[in-house]
Amino acid sequence: MHRILKFDNILNVRDYGGHKLADSRQVVLGKLFRGAQLSSMNPTEQQRMADLGISLLIDLRYLAERKRQSTPISDIFKPEIFEFDKMHDQMDPNELAPHEAFAINELNTADDARRYMLGSYEARPRDPGFVGLTAKSLQRMARTGEGAYVHCAAGKDRTGTFSAILLMLLGASQEDVMAEYMRTQNAVDLDTLIPVITKKMENRYNRRFDANALKPYFNVEPDYLNRSLQVIGNVEQYANDVLHLSTKEIDNLRKHYTH
Repeated sequence: MHRILKFDNILNVRDYGGHKLADSRQVVLGKLFRGAQLSSMNPTEQQRMADLGISLLIDLRYLAERKRQSTPISDIFKPEIFEFDKMHDQMDPNELAPHEAFAINELNTADDARRYMLGSYEARPRDPGFVGLTAKSLQRMARTGEGAYVHCAAGKDRTGTFSAILLMLLGASQEDVMAEYMRTQNAVDLDTLIPVITKKMENRYNRRFDANALKPYFNVEPDYLNRSLQVIGNVEQYANDVLHLSTKEIDNLRKHYTH
């Protein structure tokens, strides 16, 4: 039901539809996709993304991340890309994203990593950039019902909060939302990746890292997402008051993405 899609050059890709809802309906399959950034996808993978019917990319990364690992657009795959607006984005493409600055300057132990992750998840649902891009994306999806791929860098944190908001608006239970979030552990072999990631970060940031300290930084934990969910509270009220979605827009999301 919950499909993990294997790509050679894109991590953590999955269709996050298929969740059963309380009224005997379910979230549709084949329209809602999530994963990591797309900079290394080859033409075959671009064709596969196009064949999935993805016409909207929701890129939750900061400018520096987008510049360093840009999304390849071609005649094969040319979706519309939604990004942070200029008011809430970095102005300098060389500026570090917040999580990168933390990694360079403050990440020394697993406790450091976990403390940062909890704080970032707690702040995200009210972060102006995240709120603006999430609202813009959901308003568009409410109009079109199109296939959409949401991603950040690794496809787990910013992507996880966005996906949780949409799934809850569609009527998915918090248990299913949490299970979907934790599915990153099935989609990504973190134990194999951590040594590779550690070496890449050491080369990029010119400092040594303890692989054990990095694991909570790159993992998913229920406590992380729960911080976002506590801030969101009642998701319809959050959608109305924070995202400024209308009742009609929420209804349209349900018409397009459930059956």
